[in-house]
Amino acid sequence: MKRVNFYFSTKLTFDDYVHDHSFALRIIPPDTDTQKILSCSLNISPCVPTQQTDDAFGNNVTAGYLKGDHRFLDFEIKGTAEIDCSKHRTDYMPCYLYQSGYTQPDERLRAFYDGIKGKCTGTVQDRAAYLCDALSDAFEYQKGSTDTDTTAAQAFAIGKGVCQDFSHILISLLRMDGIAARYIAGLAFCNGETHSWVEFWTGDHWEGIDPANNCPVFDGYLVISQGRDFRDCAIDRGVMFGNYTRQLQLVRSVLT
Repeated sequence: MKRVNFYFSTKLTFDDYVHDHSFALRIIPPDTDTQKILSCSLNISPCVPTQQTDDAFGNNVTAGYLKGDHRFLDFEIKGTAEIDCSKHRTDYMPCYLYQSGYTQPDERLRAFYDGIKGKCTGTVQDRAAYLCDALSDAFEYQKGSTDTDTTAAQAFAIGKGVCQDFSHILISLLRMDGIAARYIAGLAFCNGETHSWVEFWTGDHWEGIDPANNCPVFDGYLVISQGRDFRDCAIDRGVMFGNYTRQLQLVRSVLT
């Protein structure tokens, strides 16, 4: 068990005024069998009333509405949690067996799996570790080569990407191998930005694996949200009115 302090902030700046802005934030980490949230505060600016709900994947959702003109939305959380990866979660859902929008393989990715599946044997844990090793050998970590809209197939074709791409590709491989897998967004030892990793279903519980670092998940990982892929876990979603406007996002996070 490890006690950690966490901090996460996002500053959204628009290049023109917007109004009638409805937003949903998946930013408050859940209280689960593997992590106990001892304290957590959420601050949003401009100040606005919010409503707390849960989505279908068990994520905490903070919904709000800004009616008047504004050019920014800032939000931050800070708190303390106890993380214990020796315990396990059992909140299984059949949808995690099936490919989703970001993880759907193309011919290239299927061919990669077909070329390695003969050596993918043993327990579910053995197979997940083998697929993660194979991905680590075939795929390079490089910032700026992909974006949040890049799918597993597109990233694999490029041959490089970031943690989101590693996670989507590994989930795709696991699902091709008949192993249920889900995308996790959260904070980890790589401070300064959010991180993503994968949980796979062993048959009776979830276990975490970090494909970007090719290592098992340990007590230095704090889950913020989970789902079939990035789309289910996006920190912020919103709909607003105004002139066409670009959005600049500045993110900072710390886990100690």
